[in-house]
Amino acid sequence: MSERKIPGRLVKLVHLSFENGRNQFFKQYDVTSSQMDLLDYLEQKEQKAASQKEIVDYLQMSYATVSGLIKRLEIKGYVSRVSLERDMRANRIMLTDQADQLFERCREHMGARDRYLMRDFTKEEKEQFVYLLEKILKNSGMELPEDAGNRFVPPGQVRFREKREEM
Repeated sequence: MSERKIPGRLVKLVHLSFENGRNQFFKQYDVTSSQMDLLDYLEQKEQKAASQKEIVDYLQMSYATVSGLIKRLEIKGYVSRVSLERDMRANRIMLTDQADQLFERCREHMGARDRYLMRDFTKEEKEQFVYLLEKILKNSGMELPEDAGNRFVPPGQVRFREKREEM
């Protein structure tokens, strides 16, 4: 098998293509893919707010990395820190109205990259492709939430089964 046909390498290249495409698109709004993942998480929350620890756990990034993301998003006006009344030392990170406006502008793009990259696939090929990706994930020992194919799934929600078979 030639190096270009190694499945793992192809999957990585597809991932890089998606990530690069996201970063290129979000550049016009002065946000990165990682910053958008954080904003997307807050958007999914009922009160559009979370503690920094919740964000760290969700994104599976270090506290320092998330702190930097929050600081840059705060400077850009997309999030604000709100102290809790019961403990002034504790903060909630909240989306701002400016972030809501960003989501309005970006909503269509969220699925457009998938549609663009799969534009030459038949309906059956798309279904087979998703089936094969899910099978690869299952074989790798990953357990994903049921709706994983319908939304962003952070590393914190991906679990590995206890015992993986040896290759």
